[in-house]
Amino acid sequence: MSLPEHRAEGQNARPRHIFVCPIDKHPLAPSGDKLICTSCNLQYPLIRGVPILINESESVFRISDYETQQAYHGASGYGGTLDKTSGAKKAYRRFARFLSEAPVPGGSFDFLSQILSERPDAKILVVGSGERQYGENVTYTDVAFSKNIACICDSHDLPFSDQTFDAVIAEAVLEHVCDPQKCVSEYVRVLKPDGFAFATIPFLQPVHMGAYDFTRFTHLGLRRLFRQFDEIASGVCGGPVYSGIHLFREQLLCLTDNHRLQTVLRLLGLLVTFPIRYLDPIFSRTMQSYNSSCAFYFFGRKRQSPIPDRDILGMFRGR
Repeated sequence: MSLPEHRAEGQNARPRHIFVCPIDKHPLAPSGDKLICTSCNLQYPLIRGVPILINESESVFRISDYETQQAYHGASGYGGTLDKTSGAKKAYRRFARFLSEAPVPGGSFDFLSQILSERPDAKILVVGSGERQYGENVTYTDVAFSKNIACICDSHDLPFSDQTFDAVIAEAVLEHVCDPQKCVSEYVRVLKPDGFAFATIPFLQPVHMGAYDFTRFTHLGLRRLFRQFDEIASGVCGGPVYSGIHLFREQLLCLTDNHRLQTVLRLLGLLVTFPIRYLDPIFSRTMQSYNSSCAFYFFGRKRQSPIPDRDILGMFRGR
């Protein structure tokens, strides 16, 4: 049976996407401003033309969270094109965002070029996309309305059929899910044979996004999480200096619970630590750096069966 195609409308033109019920993975049929599962008859609304495809029985999110005029924009508070503030407050947010999200010196890895060199027409799924953009033939998903979003969905139950995509990208996502292993199992399910996965996750980093921050991973823990992938590359994407930077910024905020004072302290921390970030590549060259790095990345290729834990232990990096 061929699956129906649905177009998510919004600020920018978006490609057509094929969705299935996030619960039983059966086709969805359009009906007015809803999509209805052809098997279980559950209905999923389209809000602003975006399907809300959440398995409410297994998710911390509810479909009703997205149905009000002030529709839920997720725990992330992405800002950017969604920031409705103005004046000095907006200027502060933009400046703070620039300081806090500036690229990590020496911490980037060009996984996308490698994917496209092998599969020029690769279909790519981005989980927790925020406002990131990766080019053509990309399906963007998130738990919050954001730029170019194809659907709202929970990473634990992706609304796509088996073996749909050539690659899955999950940057700074897996610390924000209740069950990281279930999410990675979903990535495996929707990937074609020999498909790619790229993920980043923090290790030594304070809590961010409040209650929507659940876990941290060592480099070896991240490797085990992706044990159904052969490693192409992995490593540090924010070294020991970045760990210190994040902890220092957080320690400043511990001086008070007053929101206005914290705003001043947050900006002070960003300004003081911004130049120090250029030291990070110097401290990220050794195996010892794996013991105290801020974050790690993993890039791998789907394999037929998981790597045994005994073999995972042999992949340890550190001292």
